[in-house]
Amino acid sequence: MVRRAPVVVLVLASTAAADPRLVLTHEPPPRHLKMRPRTVAQTSPSARTPTPMPAAPPPLARAEPALEQTVALRDLRDRVSFEIGVGYQVESANPSGRSSLGARAPVVGQDYAKLRSYGFADVYGSTRSLGLASLSSYFAVRFQAARRLEYSPAPGQTVAVPPPIATWFERSGVDIRYGWAELRDFLPPRWSLSKVRLRAGGQHVYGPWIIHLDGGLIAYDGKIVTASGYAGYRHSDYTRDQSDQRPAVAGASLRVDLRGLKTPIPLALQAEALSMGASRISASSYQPQSESTMLQGDWRPRRDVAVIGQFRALDRKAASQKLEVRARYKQVTNVVFELTHHTMNDWQWDPAVHIPDADPTAAKRYLDLGPVVPQFIGSARAGTLIAENVDLLIRGAFATEGSKRVTDASGTREIKNSFAAPYLELGGAVEIRLRRTLAMGLSLLSRQTSHPLPEDEFPIFDQKDVPQQLPRTESRGEEGFTELGGSLRMSLGARKFSSLVEFYGRRTRYAPLYTDPTLLIPESDLRFGGRFTLDAWVGDRVRISAAYDVSSALELAPEITGYRSLRLMLTGVY
Repeated sequence: MVRRAPVVVLVLASTAAADPRLVLTHEPPPRHLKMRPRTVAQTSPSARTPTPMPAAPPPLARAEPALEQTVALRDLRDRVSFEIGVGYQVESANPSGRSSLGARAPVVGQDYAKLRSYGFADVYGSTRSLGLASLSSYFAVRFQAARRLEYSPAPGQTVAVPPPIATWFERSGVDIRYGWAELRDFLPPRWSLSKVRLRAGGQHVYGPWIIHLDGGLIAYDGKIVTASGYAGYRHSDYTRDQSDQRPAVAGASLRVDLRGLKTPIPLALQAEALSMGASRISASSYQPQSESTMLQGDWRPRRDVAVIGQFRALDRKAASQKLEVRARYKQVTNVVFELTHHTMNDWQWDPAVHIPDADPTAAKRYLDLGPVVPQFIGSARAGTLIAENVDLLIRGAFATEGSKRVTDASGTREIKNSFAAPYLELGGAVEIRLRRTLAMGLSLLSRQTSHPLPEDEFPIFDQKDVPQQLPRTESRGEEGFTELGGSLRMSLGARKFSSLVEFYGRRTRYAPLYTDPTLLIPESDLRFGGRFTLDAWVGDRVRISAAYDVSSALELAPEITGYRSLRLMLTGVY
């Protein structure tokens, strides 16, 4: 009879409610659940016994996760942490049996290598309060073991063979990317300079240009005023040569944020200065010392609106001006507008290359962007989130024609640059997420470039024993490209398993400058490619990843069938 009581109560309740209305309410889940303490009957003071104290909760590092999806992150109280990754990569380019555009079939093993493989290892480490409470450090080292590709055209003579895919590091060795130690909060808190920090070693410094520096830095991080000063030698990123021939670097920065005042003013002012010593890029190219300065203002009239203006000078001459406007609408829509003006006094590539080579017949550098000409470059992009599952991005950009007038012994002439040609660009991307596991993405980008091609000069027809003038540099280059890309991503959760499939197709059109009836030169290039990646975690400390890249045949390189690359890596986090 006792067991039937709940059933009887339910029947009576359902009968009393002739027209029940069930309303489903969505309430936020409770942050924590606790059992209600059992009520103890009141006793006399003499008979009352003291209630035992509850046991202390376990330490944070030993606490069990509250949810099944909780990921074991690195404990910030650990004094030493490091990450080790060991990998192996294989790259190949199979010959197609066809001749190159030079009407010659390359010889595999001499003109280029069909296959290359090498092993590598990346080590990252950091310490906190080890030996000294205010001391922290960080380092990153890369090891690479690669067999040098070469062949012997004659006894006792060896010649290097180009790899199937060109990279900067083609030999075995060790690269120390970063390695610094920092002292922070080492002064008494009551001192006004208690927020001073010192850092020494290989590090990145942000100023008029991002500098990889081997030296020292002193900084003050206050609520209103932030200042820093640094000095050292520039770290070579594209070679292992870290000799004393590198240019010396010195600089300073100052930032005043008026939003930290008792009566906040939505304005922040910043000043940067950078001095780079003389350097020699090649035997015939000498770059003298350069001085760069930058002034920036950050005005935020509203919480979701920011207006940033920037002025940069090189050797006390105006080099560039930039205006940027950022706006946000309802936390999910962002709009950014940028307008940049480069003057003829700007650097060619970075502060180390700002004087053009005086010898036009000298060997060109790997990246020769031509003379610096004034140009306006603008862009606008907007992104939003639709129905919490669809990300949408739209972008547009333009550039005006860059040119400058130069007066010399031959008179006044106008100089243009193919790399500063006017263009219009439009692109967009969309990503759709399905049940937090699958995501599909699609992107489209198109740029149309304008090059002057006089009909009486182009194209040039090959004629025997007839001297012909080379085309002007501003008439060379691509006329435009269109690229379509897509992706499919699957993720089972953070630090569990994920995979990604990416593909793309790109068509590029080139300016028709030269015509030879015996040699067909394509005026466009159509190529396809893709990447497949896997990322799996074995527990919380070991990660296994793989990536496979492939490309289709290239119309401008008919001698090969395409590129392929396989990369395997095992990483441990401790």
